[in-house]
Amino acid sequence: MDVNKLSKLYESDGKTQFTKRICGLINEGKINENNFSLKNLWEAVGRPSFSREKIITESYGSDEEVTEALSSTAFPKITGALINKVIQKAYDLEGGVGMSLVNKIPSSQREETIVGYTDDMNMKEIPEGMEYSEGSIGEKYHKIKNRKFGRIIALTEEMIKFDQTGQMIMRAKRIGEMARYKQEEIIFDAILGNVNTGEYAAWRPNGTATTLYSNTSTDPFTTATLDNLIVDTLTDQTDLTAAMAQFATFTDENGNYMKVRPKVLLVGLSLLAIANEIVNSGQSTTLTAPSGNKNIYTGMQVADSTFVDNVKGASYWYLGDFKKQFIYTEVFPLQTLQAKAGNSDEFKRDTIFQYKARFMGGCGAVTNRYAVQSTGAG
Repeated sequence: MDVNKLSKLYESDGKTQFTKRICGLINEGKINENNFSLKNLWEAVGRPSFSREKIITESYGSDEEVTEALSSTAFPKITGALINKVIQKAYDLEGGVGMSLVNKIPSSQREETIVGYTDDMNMKEIPEGMEYSEGSIGEKYHKIKNRKFGRIIALTEEMIKFDQTGQMIMRAKRIGEMARYKQEEIIFDAILGNVNTGEYAAWRPNGTATTLYSNTSTDPFTTATLDNLIVDTLTDQTDLTAAMAQFATFTDENGNYMKVRPKVLLVGLSLLAIANEIVNSGQSTTLTAPSGNKNIYTGMQVADSTFVDNVKGASYWYLGDFKKQFIYTEVFPLQTLQAKAGNSDEFKRDTIFQYKARFMGGCGAVTNRYAVQSTGAG
């Protein structure tokens, strides 16, 4: 960002078009954290005053000039565009598998109610000449609590005058990374069944916190219990078979046998190599398998997260169709907002502009029938 070129462009384009042009270059990646300069931009747009008192008392030729001096629109908008780009890029690069394991739906509530139905739709024999009967629908629901998270990036006089662009970029990157981390934490608290009490419990059928993984996991919409907790150590595909044997016994709310086809093997980093060996081998991985015996789990997706290692334990693993069991309710995604001019921090801390990054959402289970947890202790 050459200050002379920017100054000429600002003079020729005018404030509005200049802002649009530079923001466009930021969005295209032509101006980025490697060639952006706070000081050069500040000088190019005419060194807008940092003193609120000076702006108020200084005489200007027109109301328009006063408005422009007070808002200095070009500088905060362009800087904000870059901060947003840096935050979003860091958020995307941080990675994580959480969102790939859940079904994301929009939300507009502080506490979202996921409504479902208990269907009495079993086919019934109809004797000759008799009427068909209509099934009954009993309402059921699950609660998911949404939470808002965010941080502020403050731009001070010193950061601009001494061109501390690097510090601003570093803070923006870190906020983007930590936004992704927090989102992963929320999702894995649910998937791992880490929280079983209170309003942030992983599973809240009818709004009541209930233990998700148990040998006698109880769905309040039926009198039956099911066993979605095993202890097999992940060694070869026979351990996945043990989990499949649990799915084979599951029934729905009406007692009908279910057809569950697990799609993902979720492990911690400690078991990643073993998990990949199991599902990516073309043959059975047991020692007794005859040559050419096909591995039926070949091609299953392996997902890994250090949340498994650190929250539950290095030996824990999970098998399931997670998107059918877990929902992420999104009130709003990660976004960057600019504070309005004239706040008290401008006077108390020489803060010129403030930007905040935030997101709001929650995650929870809507059933206990599509994922099995193993402690790996067997």
